[in-house]
Amino acid sequence: MTIRSTVLTACVALGLLIGAGCAAPLRTTVTPFRPPESYPSSTRIEGLVLAVDPVDTEEHSTRVFGTDLRTAEVLPLHLIARNTGSHEFEINAAQIFGMTAGGEFAGAYTLHQASQRVRESSIGTTAATGLAVGALAGAAAGAAIGGAAGGGEGAATGAAVGGAVGGVGGVAEGTSDTITSRFKRELAAQDFGDRVIAPGNIEHGFVYLTWQPYTSVRIKVFDITTNKVHEVQLPITIRRP
Repeated sequence: MTIRSTVLTACVALGLLIGAGCAAPLRTTVTPFRPPESYPSSTRIEGLVLAVDPVDTEEHSTRVFGTDLRTAEVLPLHLIARNTGSHEFEINAAQIFGMTAGGEFAGAYTLHQASQRVRESSIGTTAATGLAVGALAGAAAGAAIGGAAGGGEGAATGAAVGGAVGGVGGVAEGTSDTITSRFKRELAAQDFGDRVIAPGNIEHGFVYLTWQPYTSVRIKVFDITTNKVHEVQLPITIRRP
């Protein structure tokens, strides 16, 4: 067996091994939506129309995030706000809570918490696998060249395979923070965060909660114009347990 075929066999075998059981990668895209008035959860406050659309099916999650976030026990809620009045309003994701039928509250994840949950799931394994396989080919090629130059096909073959395996291990140890940061950037691109909704504006984005069978979402809305606080409860249904 030649050095090249031995290295190729090792790469394929290791790639299949570390790729087994992985989920699709996280990759966000532009999210289409309807006017908030058209959703069952629609609620109006002083000219501000709010709606929440849970991303609770595999098809919906894959269309928006490129993967099924149920795998990471993360439930994205699409918050849509339309200001048809003359007041300015502020909504902070830290004051958005999912509520269960038993009256339990669950606060929204921070971006770091949500990205960490995704990193620890099989979605994170997929990302790590992609980086490891890329390093695998480079490590194997470099080791093969170095081994051949050092004397003999046997030495080159051993160096190639050993270098490939070692390369995967090194990458696996060094990429956790990189992958978490990448996930955080993807989720941040769609994050609702802290928004001011000016008269005539439409704002939308996602908040991320732990996956539970919520029956409603509690939102605190601050009316900047009148300096008043409103608490609203929007009914929702989660279609997957």
